Amino acid sequence: MAKKNKMKPRELREAQKKARQFKAAEINNNAAPAIAAMPAAEVIAPVAEKKKSSVKAAGMKSILVSENKMYITSFGKGNSAVLEYEVDNNDYNKTQLSSKDNSNIELGDVDEVNITFSSKHGFGSGVEINTSNPTHRSGESSPVRWDMLGLKSELEKRFFGKTFDDNIHIQLIYNILDIEKILAVYVTNIVYALNNMLGVKGSESHDDFIGYLSTNNIYDVFIDPDNSSLSDDKKANVRKSLSKFNVLLKTKRLGYFGLEEPKTKDNRVSEAYKKRVYHMLAIVGQIRQCVFHDKSGAKRFDLYSFINNIDPEYRDTLDYLVDERFDSINKGFVQGNKVNISLLIDMMKGYEADDIIRLYYDFIVLKSQKNLGFSIKKLREKMLDEYGYRFKDKQYDSVRSKMYKLMDFLLFCNYYRNDVVAGEALVRKLRFSMTDDEKEGIYADEAEKLWGKFRNDFENIADHMNGDVIKELGKADMDFDEKILDSEKKNASDLLYFSKMIYMLTYFLDGKEINDLLTTLISKFDNIKEFLKIMKSSAVDVECELTAGYKLFNDSQRITNELFIVKNIASMRKPAASAKLTMFRDALTILGIDDKITDDRISEILKLKEKGKGIHGLRNFITNNVIESSRFVYLIKYANAQKIREVAENEKVVMFVLGGIPDTQIERYYKSCVEFPDMNSSLEAKRSELARMIKNISFDDFKNVKQQAKGRENVAKERAKAVIGLYLTVMYLLVKNLVNVNARYVIAIHCLERDFGLYKEIIPELASKNLKNDYRILSQTLCELCDDRDESPNLFLKKNKRLRKCVEVDINNADSSMTRKYRNCIAHLTVVRELKEYIGDIRTVDSYFSIYHYVMQRCITKREDDTKQEEKIKYEDDLLKNHGYTKDFVKALNSPFGYNIPRFKNLSIEQLFDRNEYLTEK
Repeated sequence: MAKKNKMKPRELREAQKKARQFKAAEINNNAAPAIAAMPAAEVIAPVAEKKKSSVKAAGMKSILVSENKMYITSFGKGNSAVLEYEVDNNDYNKTQLSSKDNSNIELGDVDEVNITFSSKHGFGSGVEINTSNPTHRSGESSPVRWDMLGLKSELEKRFFGKTFDDNIHIQLIYNILDIEKILAVYVTNIVYALNNMLGVKGSESHDDFIGYLSTNNIYDVFIDPDNSSLSDDKKANVRKSLSKFNVLLKTKRLGYFGLEEPKTKDNRVSEAYKKRVYHMLAIVGQIRQCVFHDKSGAKRFDLYSFINNIDPEYRDTLDYLVDERFDSINKGFVQGNKVNISLLIDMMKGYEADDIIRLYYDFIVLKSQKNLGFSIKKLREKMLDEYGYRFKDKQYDSVRSKMYKLMDFLLFCNYYRNDVVAGEALVRKLRFSMTDDEKEGIYADEAEKLWGKFRNDFENIADHMNGDVIKELGKADMDFDEKILDSEKKNASDLLYFSKMIYMLTYFLDGKEINDLLTTLISKFDNIKEFLKIMKSSAVDVECELTAGYKLFNDSQRITNELFIVKNIASMRKPAASAKLTMFRDALTILGIDDKITDDRISEILKLKEKGKGIHGLRNFITNNVIESSRFVYLIKYANAQKIREVAENEKVVMFVLGGIPDTQIERYYKSCVEFPDMNSSLEAKRSELARMIKNISFDDFKNVKQQAKGRENVAKERAKAVIGLYLTVMYLLVKNLVNVNARYVIAIHCLERDFGLYKEIIPELASKNLKNDYRILSQTLCELCDDRDESPNLFLKKNKRLRKCVEVDINNADSSMTRKYRNCIAHLTVVRELKEYIGDIRTVDSYFSIYHYVMQRCITKREDDTKQEEKIKYEDDLLKNHGYTKDFVKALNSPFGYNIPRFKNLSIEQLFDRNEYLTEK
């Protein structure tokens, strides 16, 4: 047995200092208390500017600690973890657990502070990389790094029923908490959007219609509460919700989410539609209650199991929605794709026809190419950029989408069926890459190999890309039975209800939101699956029995696979035809027509009721360039068409947004939007001219545009399209970025609610407290415990007296009313709603952070007409005098988050707020 290498005090201090320089921030802005598994590392050899951690690039996945053992894992296939080494924390003896064929890293020296290893295959093979030892803590040895919030044990008890002397369980828990955080953000945004869609005067308040819906009541009780056993108070609340539900249906704005009200005189069909919509909204409201309020212990608030415990009629609706989507995909798949299938059968001589059909279904519907770990599209683009430029000729414009789809399918089959090893090798190379340039080079090298293999096939595809061939193939009969795909086709019974519930949420999201939500959920469930696999392995073998509310995660592997399917079948739905008149109203309003315009006037302007050839040019122009724009739909979901137009008149704000758009894109906008562009003018002048155009945009600019235009009229039409595109883009970026800023504070509120529930279990002083009465109570109590008895479990406050005193000052500068209103403004996205009212008063617009907090502070200090505010809020005079947000006011409002100092600082100090999250137009 090797002798444990004890360091001298000075050596230990120097090693500690060095380790601190190497490690990453222990807790990011939105994280729960971190017990880091993967500290940052130093590469001993000099490297180019990095994009990702050299530790991960070299193949190390995590360092897990259980009692006196460390377990080091590497990246395996996909996101899987390979157990590489077991290290004894007493003497640092190491035992290799992986086989020679599966091993990816070579472990070097291990001591109290550092762990040295090298990659066997990729990044800097043989180069030593240092990472800090997670058991190291201020010169002592401990199984885990500091639990700074002091909540590790309570979290373990909540999720596993007991505490553990390791950092494995808590990391699994953090992945579950990340799921709840992202759901808190998206469900909050959905609730706001649905409330905003009410579109009636007086609805722009905190009267949270959707947020108060829940799955407690079945539909029959909802539509007729007086004949139910509910209490009188609850009956009154349900009647109020029913009234607003009916108003929402009448606005037709649910059509923006693709919810199509059936045109029928059959009352049963109409009622079935309304019932489904009610179920969807009630489930959204229930999820909101689960993720935005800590109500642990109440079965109906178990996020992961409530859907299985409520009335079956809700689950019937989820089944209906999923089956409807699968039916639309599966129905007549072979006939619907017979041209492409016929071409592929003709070209792919080594495949049986049935096999090609199954693979094509996998490619088109299940999109297994997206799970390969690399981009088929990028490989094809590299091939054509370097070697197949002729395929970009204009002659292929009309069939380009079909041609590229067939090329991509051939590449997919190559990696999915013929050469799986090559695909795995490509994934490994990409993982070892450190920068975008390295990654591009790897794709270029792979494309060169593929070109020699697929050049003739690509030529063959191009030869078939002419109208006559495609027309003949379209007429030909297919001798294949749809039953070929019976084993491949999916239906609702293939998914757990949690996955169906996530699919239902995608009805209310746009394409980017769907991708972000599903990508995050898949990643988290995949991580949880790997943690459970490691915990159950014979080498580690630790207890992993989840408590009742979290049993769902035992099926993490299945849910990961199901969410891949959900991601592939979910998409932003086209607006429903039944909502067209409402959409035309919103479109005309956002272009500058007064929102009081009558329906008859809209029909007259757009000739909606007239029939005839060539008379619907304006209607079609508005449809194609406004209504069908995802940015227009987003603006209507989150804002108000009339107010968006008024905000656009603020040149200072528009110039700020244009400043975030890359110069090359500004050049293109300027050239396409301006009638007589001076391309030699400065970028500042070009942005100024674009801002002026947006400020002065008017419906009159477009009312004479001809859809079927030629010559100069076509040039004018294209310029009008560009101006509308720019206008919608700028306003989208403004609103979207403010929604993103608000999301950071939604997560902070979510964490505050959760952490308050956890602290109540260990701090007697909080047992009788209610967070709603004073949102400062948690930070205040934890500070007082440090000052009075030095008994605070929170090490952030306990070990940093100077910052604790700063937090105490901020707590005292706030009051319960102020912080309660702040919390409600965050929860209801009030900054977005009230943007038009206050944005014109800002003296300097230089960041979304400053816009957000100025508008927020004006909302907080606003005097309501029906209430008397006895005295001014402390910072009100400074706010009005300076025409900009007050920094101390931000800290006072954020004082409820002061118990987590890193989060508090990142949310309160503009320089620390992560500007990389802001969107730009690319």
